[in-house]
Amino acid sequence: MIKKNVTTNIFGKKFNKKIFEETGVFIIQNAIPKKIIKSIQKEWINYYESILKQNKRLVDNNNSVNFKNELSDELKYFWKNNCVKKISKQVVGKNVALYHHRILIKDKKSQDKVFLHQDYCYHVGFPFKSNLFIPLFDCGINEGTLTFYLGSHQYGYLGDAGEINPEKFVKWTKITPELKPGDVVVMNSLTWHESGPNNSDNDRVLFDTIIQPSYDPSGIELINGEWETDFWLEQRKEKDFEVDSLFISSRTKKIKNLYNNKND
Repeated sequence: MIKKNVTTNIFGKKFNKKIFEETGVFIIQNAIPKKIIKSIQKEWINYYESILKQNKRLVDNNNSVNFKNELSDELKYFWKNNCVKKISKQVVGKNVALYHHRILIKDKKSQDKVFLHQDYCYHVGFPFKSNLFIPLFDCGINEGTLTFYLGSHQYGYLGDAGEINPEKFVKWTKITPELKPGDVVVMNSLTWHESGPNNSDNDRVLFDTIIQPSYDPSGIELINGEWETDFWLEQRKEKDFEVDSLFISSRTKKIKNLYNNKND
């Protein structure tokens, strides 16, 4: 049933699919064992410090919180961890594929807030996608943690990409959870969310792993089970893949052409 007044009880030691489907968000507390978290924290610190020493920290001008540097193997393939696999099966079912896996960061080079948006409008494939946000360190209001609009996923795709104007909709309950290392936020990719600036001396570092059913041809790797498609959108494996590359003519191509002509 589609409804406005949804529960705010989105925390638990075990994944609650009923609450997740109602609110679009569920937070599994202490889902990643401390031993694993400490190992990945150590890997991140060593890796990140080496990048800073070499002055090679790249900044994504299109999305400042998107960590653009090539990750070390331990970070790059964390989605293969059995803990992630277990949660993925609970969320999606037996046959699960990876849509993407990255680091979201707010450090000295990227401290700003992120506007209210939904993720699905930036994706290809079916809308049955879920983000797994996994903080490597404490992630609270001071660090620019995430704010979720509970139940907003029920609108579905809004027809465009960009900053959502909440004044045009009914008022949704917002929640800004204090996240700890080892917590896993499961979010429907249609759910509206935003984040404030990082006003602390600590970096905000999150894994953002998007999972989906394995029948979706936009999947790039199999997390669990077996593929339920015999064709894939192979272009997604290209390093600099852009959605408009799939079209002869599109809104994005027209906008790019207008911008390029303006600056010639």
